[in-house]
Amino acid sequence: MTNHSPYFDHISKIRAIFFDLHHTLTKTRVDFQGLMREAAHVVGIDISHITNEQLKDAFARMNPWILNYQIEKDVDIHWGTEPEQWIDVNREYLQNLGISNIIDQTLIEFEHAWKNITKSNWESLIDDAKEVLEELRRRDYVLGLCTRRHDDPQALLERWSIRDLFASIQWTAVPGYAKPSPYTLIQAAFETSINPRLCAYVGNTVDADVGAAINAEMLPILTTWANPQEAILAPHKTIVIDSLSELLEMFSGPTS
Repeated sequence: MTNHSPYFDHISKIRAIFFDLHHTLTKTRVDFQGLMREAAHVVGIDISHITNEQLKDAFARMNPWILNYQIEKDVDIHWGTEPEQWIDVNREYLQNLGISNIIDQTLIEFEHAWKNITKSNWESLIDDAKEVLEELRRRDYVLGLCTRRHDDPQALLERWSIRDLFASIQWTAVPGYAKPSPYTLIQAAFETSINPRLCAYVGNTVDADVGAAINAEMLPILTTWANPQEAILAPHKTIVIDSLSELLEMFSGPTS
């Protein structure tokens, strides 16, 4: 464990620990490119001639477009849960891959396939996640989940038998609300009635997770098991850990 944080001596004052989900508590069966190929195969869209690098490049070009799209449309905080909402986005992405003339119904079916995969067997808890969460709760920490995604994660948490461990679950991928905005973290602090300065936030990326924690005035903790390259980007106020189990070495229980 590497300590970069000037707040390290104040860990005993922390009363709540909030978590990111993807690549913090969970791992994925295939990467984004693999997920894209599986969804396309279900609806008969042929992308076998497109390389993984081309899929990544098209997604990178799409990212600013979809961010601007959501802002221009002034979408709801939980926009994106309905497949019909993704018609324009999926058409734009496929056109970036050189695939055009896809009818709306196929685009909707593609999104259905994408969501069915992500809600079923794409994501799973890492080996020690449940045990660490259960032990932190046993030590009287309030736990929360603040994740940047377009779909409600609660069904996944129920399947993994960890839903009841979280006092607050916040999710959105809409810019302005989503990390690195502090919105979901502040909402979790508000819902649990704990001052943000008495909260820690654990995530796997510097830009989104550490940024949101700092913006919310929470103790930032970066876990690097999935993205070790992020460690060198961590600002001075960050505690860097290699695995979730290190949290149990740090947090022995809140002081009264």
